[in-house]
Amino acid sequence: MRILFVCTGNSCRSPMAELYFDDLCRRAGRSDFLVRSAGTCTGDGGTVSRGAASVMQALNIDSSRFRSRSLTPAMAAESDLIVAMTASHRQAVLALAPDAASKVHLLLDFDGGGDVPDPFGGSDACYRAVFARMKPALENLAKQLFR
Repeated sequence: MRILFVCTGNSCRSPMAELYFDDLCRRAGRSDFLVRSAGTCTGDGGTVSRGAASVMQALNIDSSRFRSRSLTPAMAAESDLIVAMTASHRQAVLALAPDAASKVHLLLDFDGGGDVPDPFGGSDACYRAVFARMKPALENLAKQLFR
């Protein structure tokens, strides 16, 4: 299964989702998942933000090889599941790839609903708080897909 996490700059939320979900797959022995992320308004080749790297480091997840990618229609088409951080990201995906409507979901729909706030430019504590909101949804998604 190919999963694509989407946010704005592909430097904070979607990379944390990608890296953590990929780690969940690895720990569950699930090599049948390809986990990626992309941004609706970014360039290719950027690194994760300092705050996101700090959150991942605390979980013993290496983010040093991560590079940002700009969302393309081809990425949407080749993904089996697209998980957006906010309703506006969902709309951006649909504007780019209208045929993807049935496979686009909001991350927090897997844990109570709502949008994942953007920690960009915030303190490490802000990044930790945002990831703490994302983590149960990512784990619920994994439980659902790993059945």
